[in-house]
Amino acid sequence: MLWRIRILAFYTLISLIITSFFIIICPTVKIFSISYHWRYKFSIILSNIFIYLMWIICGIKFKVTGLEKLPTDGKPYLVLSNHQSFWENFFMQLIIPEHSWVIKKELFNIPFFGWCLRLLKPIAVDRNDSNSITQILYEGANKINNGLSIIIFPESTRVKVDHEVKFKPSAAKLALETKTSIVLLAHNAGLIWPKGFWFKSSGTIKISIIEYMSTEHVTQFKEARELTDYIQNKINKEKNLLREIGV
Repeated sequence: MLWRIRILAFYTLISLIITSFFIIICPTVKIFSISYHWRYKFSIILSNIFIYLMWIICGIKFKVTGLEKLPTDGKPYLVLSNHQSFWENFFMQLIIPEHSWVIKKELFNIPFFGWCLRLLKPIAVDRNDSNSITQILYEGANKINNGLSIIIFPESTRVKVDHEVKFKPSAAKLALETKTSIVLLAHNAGLIWPKGFWFKSSGTIKISIIEYMSTEHVTQFKEARELTDYIQNKINKEKNLLREIGV
């Protein structure tokens, strides 16, 4: 019972904060035509608050290994990760420089959160639309040309910690067509916050930055499916290891 009270306290507080952000920030952005750079700064503030409250109220922390593998040349890259939880949407803001996302279009329908999300102009796709891959390639190339890295979940939906699905090839196609480097990442957030409302427990989420694939490495693959299979094997192997390590 006490654990559920803590979770409800967290959701109540974060809902109030997101609502306040919407009421204050959204009109400011519209009236003053604030640039993407500053909109992104606002999202970092919100993400830090979210992660901090999870720690203070629910005892949920995180530990990252492999930060030294992130590129420091200032060029945009793709971040490809497994998808288990809503948590990684906030966490990624803390370690990945200015970036965009490929997201499900229906996230825009979440009151206040979705409305704030629109301000960041992510690549919002309809998973049932056969043209979604064309949209990812077109908008993704534009984002990269504008200096933004892009976060993509090749599983395309949240997956249980002990399940595996076939990765979609859109991320690999985008990397090959734009000759963009890739960072592979895995985590075990689903052990603490699986799909749904309730957190399962407190603990420390483990995140592993697996590999940086340079442009030269990426372009050694001639087919998107071949590159996708490589990415899938790397991420699944690491996420299974993190599942066994636990929280």
